[in-house]
Formats: sequence, structure tokens, C-alpha cells
Amino acid sequence: MARDVARDTLYRAPINLWVEDRLTLEYLSRIWNDPGIAYFVGGGNDGVRALADDAADDGFSNVFGLTDRDFRPSNKSEWANPRKTFRTFVLPAHEIENYLLDAPALAACRFNNRGLTADEIEERIRSAAAGFCWWAACRDVLAELKRRFRDGFVPDPPRTLSDATAAKAHICKSPWFQKLAAESEKTDEAGIELLLKERHVEASNRLASGEWRIDFAGKEIFRDIGSRIFDRMKSPGYNPTPAAFDIDLAQEVADQQLKLKSIPQDLTDLHSALKARLERLISQASS
Repeated sequence: MARDVARDTLYRAPINLWVEDRLTLEYLSRIWNDPGIAYFVGGGNDGVRALADDAADDGFSNVFGLTDRDFRPSNKSEWANPRKTFRTFVLPAHEIENYLLDAPALAACRFNNRGLTADEIEERIRSAAAGFCWWAACRDVLAELKRRFRDGFVPDPPRTLSDATAAKAHICKSPWFQKLAAESEKTDEAGIELLLKERHVEASNRLASGEWRIDFAGKEIFRDIGSRIFDRMKSPGYNPTPAAFDIDLAQEVADQQLKLKSIPQDLTDLHSALKARLERLISQASS
């Protein structure tokens, strides 16, 4: 497909990265401080994927996407694989805000006008996280149900299919259909209740071990801790919306992570992976 002249102007940087929202854009541009990367807001997981794929289809090989993991698997294990050509990088964390739950950085930032210590902030973060154990259990059960009923779903029929018998066989003799009855049989109310209890135990264990920082709902916890460290009454004239404050606080956390040399390793690895992709593109173009 021919390249679009207007998008040649849009994709002006060596690396062009679609992200889900403004907070992600502001945070990454701050911690990476890389003029070789241009950022664009794609408006959600599916939007980012579609825009990155569309650019690739039109010949823009230096356009990528970045999404939160949400309820999908991460592809971080493949970020540095030179044989992989996927366009969208999926974070290991549930969402970008998980990387902002950094107690020392929050304690040092200018919005901590209540003067909480890093230990006090960490205690409040963990307290907020404790309220998400059942949320995490429900999320994990939904992921299991999707696996049961979506994995190996019947593929599209071949174009040579031309009669009712073949159409029925294509569906009913597929591995997915053959396992459907067994999957349905164990997916009753009692089975769901058991799954929820098991996953709640696992979520509680992650809370105890600290693994919750990757898996739990970072956005809500980040907003909660922001309201606990910042007293608006002490800052007359500054009255942002909750979303605008989240962005301002994310920028502050980024600045402190740079000062404290505590940039999350996942994001350092992502930056390196994008640069490596660019180097391979340059190498291919010159060979």
C-alpha cells in the first residue's frame, strides 16, 4: 500500500509510539527524555493496536504501540527477540499507574504537602491494595473462563466449503466444540465459587509477597494515594480535575524517579527494545 504523505509528516520521529492515554505519554516522555521518540494518544488498548497495525500495513515500520496488560498476557519475554516483528508492546504490569506506586518518589515530590514519610505512604498504598483482593480474584476467574471457552475457537471455514454437512462438520468436529460440553459441565455456580475462593487465596498471597504491585488495579490505588498525600486546602489556586491531577502527580513521580535512579526496570527495558528495533530498521535499510 502506498504511504500517506500526511502521515509521513505525522510520523516525523525516528520512533513513533502510540499509547493509551495522556498520563502514559507524559510519564514516559519524562522518564525517557528521548527526543527521538514522538508520542500519540490512541484512546485505549484496541485503538492503539489498530493504529500501530494500520501504520505498519501502510509501510511505516517505525510506528509502534504500547498498551497496559489489563486482562491480556504480556509479551515482555519477546521484547528483545530480534526475530519478532509485533507492533504493540504489552506491559507486564496491569496498567502504567502500577509503576507510579513508588513510595520514596511520592514522598519526595512537591505534592506531598502533608509531609508523609515513604514508610507512611507505603503503608497507605498497601492498605488500598488490600481492598482489591476480591477484584483480582474475579479478574483471574474471568480470565480462566475466557480460556475455557475461547481458546482454540473454531477457525473460519475454508472457501471450498459448499454444503450443510461440511458446514456442520467444520463446527461440530472441531477440537473447540468437542471440549465444550466438558468445559460447560464444570462451569456451574459451585465451580465458579470454588474458583473465586482459590483465586482469592492467590491474590492474598500476592498481597503478602508484594507481587500485587504488578497485578492489582494501579489506577485506582494511585488516585487513592494521591488524595492521601495532597491536601488541596494547602494549595489555594490549584484545583485540577482528578484526571489532570493524576497527570501532574505522574510527572512529579517521574522527576523523582530520575533523581533517585529508580526508574522501573520494565520501562528501561522497553526503551531499550524500541531503540533496538530502530537500529535493526536502519541496518535493514542500509543493507
